[in-house]
Amino acid sequence: MNKKGSDHMAEISRAFQENGGGSVFQSTDGESIKIDRTQLPWRIVSEAQMPPMMFQLRMHDGTQESFPYGDIRRIRCRDAGMIQMETFSSPRTVLTIEGRHLRELAAYLGNAMILWIEETDPRSVDRPEQLPTVTKIRIELTPKE
Repeated sequence: MNKKGSDHMAEISRAFQENGGGSVFQSTDGESIKIDRTQLPWRIVSEAQMPPMMFQLRMHDGTQESFPYGDIRRIRCRDAGMIQMETFSSPRTVLTIEGRHLRELAAYLGNAMILWIEETDPRSVDRPEQLPTVTKIRIELTPKE
């Protein structure tokens, strides 16, 4: 790409970042919904950042636990409401994230782009139905077989 083309791409990238670069989700009636990234229960790395070595799980009770991406053995997204991750660690750890509209989160986890994931406080009832939501995070330790 020549200098003029790269300058043009830089302008486009800057405009996208200035406008929030929000996600677009489909509602159940087929209508596209623009989501403000600050409302998501997770944070992804920006373009300028290096991929993180670890991601953090933040529970609604204030507990925070971090896990290295290098220990993730498998990520399973059964449907848009549940993600399971298995680790190579000992004891074997299974991380389960439950909620709604979580497919994008599963894709970001698979690409090691998530900095943190936050469990929604169960007392908050004002969260719109179309927003991605993490309702429960479980960390289960099982002995190696």
